[in-house]
Amino acid sequence: MLKPAAMQRIAVVGSKDERQRVVSILYDIGVLQIEPLSKSAAPLLKTGADSLNSKEVSEELLRVRSLRAALPYRPAGARKGFASFQEVLIAARSVEIDGQVSRLKQDEEKLRLQLDDLNNRIDLVTKLGFIGEDLSIFDLASASSFFGVLPVEAHQELTKSLASIPEAMAYSSGTDPVSVVVVVPNEALERFGSIIQRGDLRLQRIPPMKGRPAEVLSALQAEKREAEGRLEAVYRELGEISERYYGVLSSVEEQLSIEARKLEVVNNFGFTDSSFVVEGWVPVNKLGSLEGALTRLSKTATVFRIEGEDSPPTLLENPKRLKFFESFIRFYSVTRSNELDPSMIFAVVFPIFFGLMLGDVGYAVLIIFISIWIIRRVDHPGGRTVIPRALRSFAGRILKPIQFRKLARAMILGSVIGIIVGFLLNEYFGFHENQQLFAYLNTNLHAGLPADGTFLDPLSTKGLKTLLLYSGYAGLFMVSFGLVLGMLNAYWMKERKHIVGKIGWLAVAWGISLVGLTLLRHGNVNPSANPIAGGYIGLVVIGVGLIIYGEGVLAIIELPSIVSHIISFTRLLGILLASVVLALVIDNQAVGTTQVPGLVYGGIGFAVAGVVLLVVGHVFNLVLGILEPGIQGARLLYVETFSKFLHGGGRPFLPFKGSRTHTLTETELMEPRT
Repeated sequence: MLKPAAMQRIAVVGSKDERQRVVSILYDIGVLQIEPLSKSAAPLLKTGADSLNSKEVSEELLRVRSLRAALPYRPAGARKGFASFQEVLIAARSVEIDGQVSRLKQDEEKLRLQLDDLNNRIDLVTKLGFIGEDLSIFDLASASSFFGVLPVEAHQELTKSLASIPEAMAYSSGTDPVSVVVVVPNEALERFGSIIQRGDLRLQRIPPMKGRPAEVLSALQAEKREAEGRLEAVYRELGEISERYYGVLSSVEEQLSIEARKLEVVNNFGFTDSSFVVEGWVPVNKLGSLEGALTRLSKTATVFRIEGEDSPPTLLENPKRLKFFESFIRFYSVTRSNELDPSMIFAVVFPIFFGLMLGDVGYAVLIIFISIWIIRRVDHPGGRTVIPRALRSFAGRILKPIQFRKLARAMILGSVIGIIVGFLLNEYFGFHENQQLFAYLNTNLHAGLPADGTFLDPLSTKGLKTLLLYSGYAGLFMVSFGLVLGMLNAYWMKERKHIVGKIGWLAVAWGISLVGLTLLRHGNVNPSANPIAGGYIGLVVIGVGLIIYGEGVLAIIELPSIVSHIISFTRLLGILLASVVLALVIDNQAVGTTQVPGLVYGGIGFAVAGVVLLVVGHVFNLVLGILEPGIQGARLLYVETFSKFLHGGGRPFLPFKGSRTHTLTETELMEPRT
């Protein structure tokens, strides 16, 4: 658990002549979130965008992107560096291949259309082979000819419908499907169109052709080979151009995109006749590197710290391997910069809750394999998959691929806990498998393990009471933990009365919980008979007084919620029991017990039904085992825990930077050679 990075508002002031150089340094260092000018500075400075350079960059960027998209891909090669804005424009304008590429792409489009037409004609002539006559018989001035391959029922319906057009003629071949040629007088085309539309028939017009089908087919194939040869020549020429220019275009496009971003941020700059000012937020631990880079690479740029400006952006800093949990916190709300970062709480507690509610070795192992598969699919997209397209489309509308990857990583951690819990409960897809192992260990190593293979049976009276009590303790601990963190937040925000209010809520939570435990143990809660119970009640009364002092009288309305939040953690047991019971029912129906055999022992038909029930039932329970622990585990943290200390409503830290693939950073080119 960490606080977000401390932020410092700064102003960078320098000579107007060095504005472009300083912007490049800021982009490459990538630690400054540029902000609009502060209220104290804005009235003293002029603002304005570099419209002339913006137009040049946008025009060249559009041209270069079009050229690169038109050329076949080639490896870009070594990264290229551009020392200035003018240099990248010169490099872009030196690529003068627009006319050549445009002509080749037009030729490619024409040849593709020609090949599509030839392929359609070849397919049509191949199907018309049953005619055996010169195909010019269908080239009539007063009539049009159509061809189609229809199911026998559709052909029969078409034959009946054509009776309404006495002048129409139909020729057919085959039984099912039926190849049919229909010749329709031009004056009857409208009626024929209605017949086709009403019957939802697929018929194509026969174009003018001369010669028997075999002769026409041979001529079309020769024409196709010629067109394919010309298309291959176009591709070859485009490839030669790409070999020469693709790497240059990749570097130029990337640098122009960066220049476009630089010109956009100039809108936030302030200017005098001879200088510029830019303001923004930088992490305190990065301020030294920014100042050092500006001192080393710029002659005039100076950094000034600005005090008194509030609402800094939030930069969460967590261990790299657990950093993906930050997205779960942003899903709830962006943490304010002066609040605790609950990412590590989520990283530790969510997998535990997930595993506790899953509680089955078999399901947990399957979820791990599914999660690994998801991660591999996201990291290496493409390829064949057995997942139906409709399901993939539905999943894509819910989450982005990178979000599925983060969810899969979280489920792997939770499933490891699920394996441990499942082993303790002796649950393997609802079957009990620990007995043989424990018997061996007890016999050979005198381990003293339970003979039934179960450390805690969730369906026994003792196990149910124990797990219910533990889930209640978990609720009391997490709610208390959230309130303690709320006190720390209030302390850092200098909200002293809120600290008192949180202490009051803590007292109420513990007082009510202790009274409840006394009642569960059949103790007397009458203060006169049980002074300790009187102390518990007094704790509640004192807590209510502190709440009224710290948060006002209206806060008393929320008293029932503190109890409901603690009790809400019993869903840890409820979801576990639902999964265990459903797995047990599926197994008993499909396989049976030692006393009552299941479906698989009732003959072939029943055996098949039993296997289907076993597979489908456990798949259904597996889906529930992913959704319910995931949703409810997150809910217990978001609602019952984080609500005690996390206000949210912050804004993320978005530094002025970007990635480079094909270009060198400009700071590398600025560095003095040794």
